[in-house]
Amino acid sequence: MLFSEINFVVHNFKFMYKTQKIILGIALVAMVGFLSACDLNSTSQSEKPIVKIGVILPLIGSQANLGESAKNSVLLAQEKLGKTKFNYQVIFEDDAMDPKLTSNAASKLINIDKVNAIISFTSGPGNVVTPLATENKIIHTGVASDPNIAKGEYNFLHWTTPQEENRVWVQEAIKRGIKSFAIIGANQQGVLATIADVKNQIVGKDLKLVDEELFNMGTKDYKVIIEKVKEKNPDIVLLEMFSPDLEILTKQYKELGVEIPLTSIESFEYADQPSLFEGLWYVQSAQASDELSNEFQKRFNINLNVGSPYVYDNLNLIVAAYERAEEINNAEAASELSQIKDFSSAVGKISVGDEGIVWSEAVVREIKNGKFVTIK
Repeated sequence: MLFSEINFVVHNFKFMYKTQKIILGIALVAMVGFLSACDLNSTSQSEKPIVKIGVILPLIGSQANLGESAKNSVLLAQEKLGKTKFNYQVIFEDDAMDPKLTSNAASKLINIDKVNAIISFTSGPGNVVTPLATENKIIHTGVASDPNIAKGEYNFLHWTTPQEENRVWVQEAIKRGIKSFAIIGANQQGVLATIADVKNQIVGKDLKLVDEELFNMGTKDYKVIIEKVKEKNPDIVLLEMFSPDLEILTKQYKELGVEIPLTSIESFEYADQPSLFEGLWYVQSAQASDELSNEFQKRFNINLNVGSPYVYDNLNLIVAAYERAEEINNAEAASELSQIKDFSSAVGKISVGDEGIVWSEAVVREIKNGKFVTIK
């Protein structure tokens, strides 16, 4: 009996051992299959076709504050893309808002990085990228005033147009009883486009331009220009320029004791020292929604700067165009981009016009306690 019991136990042990091996084997096969499926799914996600988007911004120099804010707006837009048909890779390049450096940055993005699209910032750099985009058949969206940037089927412009901003400025000046004004402006493409249209806007209206003074960016002494304007004694002086020229000129203006009020179309928000313009009114491009401004502040602990909402929108417009295309094809995506209407953007509903220019509404603002406040 003892032998047979022992034999039964041994036999039963062997049977259990074999059964456990079989179960373990099945479990291992199932685990390998699960991991393989996960890996295949991960691979399929990571191997989605990639759309490369180059973003050229002033990340060093006097306009670095604008560039850094714009860069952060791109990162925020990229984070919020959600599920997409393609992957979107963003490549940043710095041009210090110098067109000569823009050319190098764009060439690198096109020839080395092989980007599908480029976002440019301000008119000088935008005019450099436009012909390169046309030649290389890549999409280009600019944040600038000069409508020439939108020429050609691959080029687009998203910024409140000079015509809209100037219309609002002329309207506001007349409402405030202003009869005459002088212009001091930088010799820069976007500024020149703005000034040219201001002259057209005042034709037939009770508002006269009594003096126009242009200077080359980087000028250090503006006393002669200021004295010329003072002699004309306009009701107001319209400043069209960028930092640091804006601060240098304004400080010299105050030092000379000139009491003629200053105003601008956009320029005040380019200032590093907005307190210099405390209490002054001006006209600005369409403003970002409170939702985006608050989200940006929370995410980066800084305020959303001028131009940044448009860079944010441009990334989303490019993504929307490629998502509507059948495949990664720049010509097809450009065609899709040109047809976008009633797009929910950072500055409200926008549509791409026939000339590749997006329309948005200008606002009247004032500087109160060092902050930019919309009043109309």
